[in-house]
Order: sequence, then structure tokens, then C-alpha cells
Amino acid sequence: MPRILILCTLLLMLTGCSTTTGGGAGKQGEESALALLDLGSHPANVYVGVSGPYSTKERMVEAAILACAKSILLERALALDNRLVMQSSSSAGLLSFAQREKAYYDDKSLTEVIDGLEVLSIMFDPQAGSVVRARYPANPSSRRSYKATIGEGGRPDWLLSLPKVAGYRFGVGSSKAYYFLNDSLEASDFSAAQNLLDLYTEHAFSKGLVTTRGGSASSMDNVLYQAQRGLLQGFTIVDRYYDKECDTYWSLASILE
Repeated sequence: MPRILILCTLLLMLTGCSTTTGGGAGKQGEESALALLDLGSHPANVYVGVSGPYSTKERMVEAAILACAKSILLERALALDNRLVMQSSSSAGLLSFAQREKAYYDDKSLTEVIDGLEVLSIMFDPQAGSVVRARYPANPSSRRSYKATIGEGGRPDWLLSLPKVAGYRFGVGSSKAYYFLNDSLEASDFSAAQNLLDLYTEHAFSKGLVTTRGGSASSMDNVLYQAQRGLLQGFTIVDRYYDKECDTYWSLASILE
């Protein structure tokens, strides 16, 4: 087990827990749980990890620290591969649809990254499980790429239009709520990465095949194949929003130009 996980486990054994923040039960606690993830007042080398619920606090803290380390590795490089095959008919409509979306990152230095983290806070929440904030001194202590502002109805400005900041590109993703908060956030973040791929990919391939069948009831069949690949560098989740009315999570992500 990496050194930092051992230290955090010992800390929990000695103190019981760090800060405990109540987030309420059910969907009423979703917005307060997201507030724990806000890093707007911290430099860019501070990361937050969410564990989801586990049987022990020690296990939750370990999972949250791993999530912090994963964020750092994703920031270094995130490779995406998206394939889509669709077959339709003018007479029968959609016949088949298949899509494969995969993400890859280099985890060979995971242990090294974990050992380099400095834990700033450990919090617990009914919706999030454990929330760990940690600094990674190996990365520069620079300003974050963007600070969101809240508009009418409490919605962030980036839901209306993507931010424009020199040196960065932005994408937005969303996901319906899953049973566990960390699963909802991961799905929303992945959707934001896919949006960046759609907007800025330089490796895209698309091919369609149309066939016509004659006879008294002629029909047209269409087969479409699309493939996208991209390498996102500097991938960072800049902001999040939970739409309580639609039970939907939104993520704003940025990459380097």
C-alpha cells in the first residue's frame, strides 16, 4: 500500500475522522455534496477525489485518494476512441445501432503520484462517501483556467455558452443521476471528454453506404460507420452543476490548446 494511504488510515484510527459534513438524505443532499467538490479558491495543483460509499471510512478515504491521483494522470494525457455503426431503412426505420466509447490513460506511475500527494482535508458526506482534497506539489501552483459565474436561476454561465480563454478549449457533458454520486460524476465527466473530442478531433473517419431495393414497394437502406480518435492533454474538470428538476449532472472540462 502506498505510504500516503497508510498515513491516512493511521490518522483515521487515531482521530476517528476529519471533518464530517452533513449533506442530507436522498436527492436533497446532491447540491450540498457537490459544494464539497468546489476547488475555485484553490490553485490548479489541488485536486479532489470522491469515493462513493464503502463499508469503512478507511476504504472510502483510500478510494478518494486514488480518485485524486487518477485526475492527475488524466490531466497528463487522456486518449479517446469512439466507434459508431448504424443501420436504418426508409421503410422500417432504425434497424440497428452500436456504439463503443473507450478512454485510456497511463497508470504506470500511479503509486508514484499517490506518494507525492499532500492531503489537505478529509470529509464525509452521505451522498459522496469520502471527499479528499490533496495538493500535488510536483505540478505548478498556477491559477485555474476559468472561474464560473452564476446566472439566472442559479445556473452557471457555461451552460449557455462555452468559455473563451486563451490557451484553453472547453467542453460540456451531462449524465442522468446514477444510484451513487461518484458514478454520476464519472459519467458526466466522460461525456464532457467526448464533447471535446467531437469539437476538436483531428482524427475522424465517416463512411456511409446507401442501397436501394426496387419492386412495387421500393426502400432505401443506409449503413453509417463513424470513428473518432483523439488525445486530450491537460484534461481538467473545471466546474460542475446539478439540475435538480431534471435530475441531471453537468460537467465543464478544459484541455490545453
